[in-house]
Amino acid sequence: MPTLVVFGEYLCHHLGGAEKSTYLLTRQLQRNPELKVVPVSGICEEYLKTRDRIPYENVVGIPIARLPYRLPFLQYALNARAAARYFRDSQADVLFANAQAAPMAINAFDGPSVYFIHDEMSLNVYRTYDSSPWKRLKFAGRWVVDLPFMLHYRRENERAMRGAAFVVANSRYTAKRAKQLMNVDAEVIYPQIDVESLSRIKLPPLEDREHIMMVGEAEVKGVATFMEIARAMPGYRFLAVGRNYAEHEDGNVSFRGFASDPVTHYRRARLVLLPSTWEEGFGMVSVEASALGIPTIVSERGGLPETVPSSHMVVSDYRNPDEWVERIERVLGEYETHSSAARGHASEFDGRKQAERLVSLVDRTTGVNLWGGD
Repeated sequence: MPTLVVFGEYLCHHLGGAEKSTYLLTRQLQRNPELKVVPVSGICEEYLKTRDRIPYENVVGIPIARLPYRLPFLQYALNARAAARYFRDSQADVLFANAQAAPMAINAFDGPSVYFIHDEMSLNVYRTYDSSPWKRLKFAGRWVVDLPFMLHYRRENERAMRGAAFVVANSRYTAKRAKQLMNVDAEVIYPQIDVESLSRIKLPPLEDREHIMMVGEAEVKGVATFMEIARAMPGYRFLAVGRNYAEHEDGNVSFRGFASDPVTHYRRARLVLLPSTWEEGFGMVSVEASALGIPTIVSERGGLPETVPSSHMVVSDYRNPDEWVERIERVLGEYETHSSAARGHASEFDGRKQAERLVSLVDRTTGVNLWGGD
């Protein structure tokens, strides 16, 4: 009976797509009832009674320090020793390690490991996309404090990349950057999305879905551009969904917090926008919406263009609201065509297909057959 250890510093919390995808992956892998999956995280106990907790069972907790200020590399240095003690003694057959905390597990584990990379920080790129001078100044101050620990992390990260059995990138874009920045040939396995189940959900009639929607409240998600688009289209209703949004209205924009059922807000959406300004590794929202038949328009940033069926759904001048307005009106005018294309493209990302490819790679690379059989 093979044993798989899955590690992420914030594995128990819905911080973002990486954590959600890792959880769904473990569910896929447990199609083999003989496979023992051991999730390892650091702060699960903090989310036992919150709606943001991912429902893992039998999580192994290791002592993880959380700093009151964002100093990710100092935090890594503080936590690496505790993680190393656990993974050094682990008897698991294979390790899956996720995102920026991965090196602390991979470098201590005496066995084959798979390193999942999701964004720039996994590739030793640490920068800010904030436009506010004050925020940029604060980032510069943190950068100076964190610099010696950043240099240490870079060495640890390079060691982990070389030591892993193979590296998994969440998009072709991320894989390309891994080659450019780290000289690593990463395998592209898209994040876990249950496209098949989403595609079976019947949404309300189009006339009852009047909102143009975005998900995310951070500046890098393009909130400012979204608001400019809404002001330029006063005859349309807009919906902004974010973790910390209180329910309120601002002109023709409705603000809502996350729902326990993520489809809740999609049921109100006619169109989804991803006006991100940073180099997103992937766009789970785009694929989820597409699987439901909701066309999605994205910025030409990072891996987002991979998530839509054609260049007609990609905005190159992504800070220009006029280009978004023009693209929105064009898509709404040919809605059924774009809805059908979105569904077809989403099928390429179904989690079952991605899990099968991963299991095959693990078997071929490490000799560990996670699903059993010949």
